[in-house]
Amino acid sequence: MSEPNLDSIASLDEWGARKTLIPLDVHGKWKTRKTWIQWALLLFFLVVPWIKINGNPVILLNIGERRFSFFGYLFFAHDGPLIFFILALSVLGLAFVTSVWGRVWCGYACPQTVFIEQVYRRIESWIEGSPLERRKNLRKPMTGTLAFKKGIKWFLFFVVSSVFAHSFAAYFVGAEPILQMIQQPPHEHWTVFLVVTSITALLLFDFGWFREQFCIIMCPYGRFQSVLMDDRSLAVIYDEERGEPRKGVKSDKPQGDCINCKRCVEVCPTGIDIRQGVQMECIACTACIDACDEIMTKVKKPLGLIRYDNVVRQPLKIFKPRSIIYMTLLAAITIGLVWSVSQRKELHVTLLRAKDTPYQMLNDQEILNHFKLHITNQSGKALRLYLKMVPETVKLVTQVNPVIVGAQKDNTVHFFTRSQRSDLSNGAESATIQVFSEDQQNLLFEKALTLLGPKQ
Repeated sequence: MSEPNLDSIASLDEWGARKTLIPLDVHGKWKTRKTWIQWALLLFFLVVPWIKINGNPVILLNIGERRFSFFGYLFFAHDGPLIFFILALSVLGLAFVTSVWGRVWCGYACPQTVFIEQVYRRIESWIEGSPLERRKNLRKPMTGTLAFKKGIKWFLFFVVSSVFAHSFAAYFVGAEPILQMIQQPPHEHWTVFLVVTSITALLLFDFGWFREQFCIIMCPYGRFQSVLMDDRSLAVIYDEERGEPRKGVKSDKPQGDCINCKRCVEVCPTGIDIRQGVQMECIACTACIDACDEIMTKVKKPLGLIRYDNVVRQPLKIFKPRSIIYMTLLAAITIGLVWSVSQRKELHVTLLRAKDTPYQMLNDQEILNHFKLHITNQSGKALRLYLKMVPETVKLVTQVNPVIVGAQKDNTVHFFTRSQRSDLSNGAESATIQVFSEDQQNLLFEKALTLLGPKQ
């Protein structure tokens, strides 16, 4: 049977089966810079849950308790609209960066790149040897020694995946609670245990085996990057004018600087040939730049045959129509976020009618209505609050008055109103609940409520 000749992505063979890509090691200035940046990001990811500002974690997304902390500021469920600003800043920030510097996020800061390059591939090299040795092992039958090495490798993959999963969960639960949960039986925290186990399995599958397939097949960013980029966006570019015709290609023109060593292909984590132009699979990791510069140095040719450049070969331009639009939107959203945060009050109070009968008759003349106040103290100190009803003919009945709400805590206070049946007009009466500061001079909150009763 003749083999089919199909155009396909680099990670698939001619039959559509996956090829195991093992990129060769590369050294150079871009590799060094990227390594420093990625180790800083790894350290940031692992350390941030343990750092506190004003007694709050730097970043905490406690969805269960509806408490969120960002750089010392504590937010609650009623601050949900602020999420719009944060999400919009993230999306537009990525759009702006892509429009100017291309896929620098993928090559330098994407967790898929950072974890695989700096952790998982390093473990492979320590256990199974260099990329050349691992490539040779692919063609060898499985032996006891090789199986033992693979077992050790996957065990270490599991350990680091578990560490990363617990660190990720700490952003949602808190570092100290996660540490306590680890020391307790799983059945005491089934939800967190199952979530962390699932994340560990997902990381193990993705970073240990799936790898470049996620970037090529699943990542949506690679699909819409062409919408965000233009001819002046920075990208990893092969200088075709200088490099072609490459060595081994018959042509009437003088041979270019490319010696067709395919070193750029051998070091590419997605297996593409950058000489074929800008491609969706390129994650701008710069490995091909360092590899080509290394070869150009050996053959005594100028560096930069593969380099950061743009399609039109013009100087990088930050202020262009596309990026100006993104910057304008970013500035507007940033102003909106700063204004919204500055308008947050120390006290947030929600008035609700309790879930029971609309009213109760104490006797033939007195009527009881049941309400509750959900009070959130967003300040850094405890508050002592006094409740008062207007008019004074409506009696306030509650277990505690004043109400003490701890710093950055919330409290739900149930209270009853006692009113005279004769005061109700057609079965209803208006009143106002007021919340005063400790000195009973500053009115912090007031809300009209309707007292219900039987119709006359």
